Amino acid sequence: MVAISIVMPVYNLEKYLNTSLNSLISQTFKDFEIICVNDGSKDNSLNILKEYEKQDSRIRVIDKENGGAGSARNKGIEVAKGKYIQFLDGDDYFEPEMLEKLYNLAEKHQADIAVCSSRKVDDNGNITETRNPLSPLNLAELKLDTIFNYNNHTENFFDLIGTVPWNKMYLRKMISENNLRFPDLTGPDDLCFVQIANVCAKRIVAIDDELINYRYNRPGSVQTYRADHTIDIIRAGLFIRDFLEQKNLYNTLEKAYLNSMNGAIRWETSLCNEEQYQNFIKELKTLLPNDWQMFNSALRADYITPEYLKEFIGEQKVYLWGASIFIQNVLEQEIEKNQNILGIIDKNEASWGKDFCGYKIFPPSILNEKPANILVTVYRSHETVYNSIKKEVEKDFVGIKVLPNIFMRNLYE
Repeated sequence: MVAISIVMPVYNLEKYLNTSLNSLISQTFKDFEIICVNDGSKDNSLNILKEYEKQDSRIRVIDKENGGAGSARNKGIEVAKGKYIQFLDGDDYFEPEMLEKLYNLAEKHQADIAVCSSRKVDDNGNITETRNPLSPLNLAELKLDTIFNYNNHTENFFDLIGTVPWNKMYLRKMISENNLRFPDLTGPDDLCFVQIANVCAKRIVAIDDELINYRYNRPGSVQTYRADHTIDIIRAGLFIRDFLEQKNLYNTLEKAYLNSMNGAIRWETSLCNEEQYQNFIKELKTLLPNDWQMFNSALRADYITPEYLKEFIGEQKVYLWGASIFIQNVLEQEIEKNQNILGIIDKNEASWGKDFCGYKIFPPSILNEKPANILVTVYRSHETVYNSIKKEVEKDFVGIKVLPNIFMRNLYE
């Protein structure tokens, strides 16, 4: 038995595979196998994988018909032999000590899941987001290098370590004993697997080391077409809820579940154009004809326009907290710049100094130089994120007022 089985789904990734596989082969930790599952690629991916298979005995290539990343990962789970399973995507690349650090972390704490942080890069590998305090790890709520499980975080458990599978090393025995698999959904199949695995885990531990370079929103990725399948986020939510009910845990984790789903639905709908959004609403009412309004508070806040934002701010001088897709969509509609918005504050170091819809992005430290009120505009509007930002700002910057969250309309109506 090897120490780690790396499961890598591959679909049309010929441009990225050399970088990805080379970053694995050069790992400081050597006791692993790489299970590359070619998911019906139509480009040269399979040939590239076979060449690497010839060169390194640790690499095993499985070729299958296209079924999506979830089905490819499931195939990898079936044949994995390692004590741990690490899911990695073939368009990402990894720091040399990634496997060593996660393996040692898991062994040190006898963990079911060991988690690291990541940074976002563009298609060419340029860093676009780093040191994000909310993603993939919620650093405001998470105690690092310390064992926890759902019993320790009943109100925000599903928003602590991210909903992607690739920043986590899983104990294969836990996956096997709980028969964990990725469901057949476009996009949120990983959400289902990760959240259910998190519930099954008795021992989870995380470190804030950015060990994975994640190519975000690259051409051809599932993110570029998932808006046509937005209804799958509802199916994912029902899948997770059914699991919690089967385990008699829904009442215990209901608040954490609803917080997480509100954020997930708002994120998915933020990717939709108007036609896609209306199709989603139609499908939602068909899927849940009597209960669709249970998600009403999470549906896209179309009432937030440049005019609404201007009225909400009034004559106050503010910084907007969070360079999110949602607020980008709002600001792009502006006819003229709002003079009462002094700029955008974001913790993403890679964005500092850049232009965002005509406004400059600053680090939080700008509040020491030019004090102003803060308007939180991050897309994840649920209490755990808003409250953690409010608490942080009021602690670090005395006298700065955090306005009610722009998404929480009931606070100011």
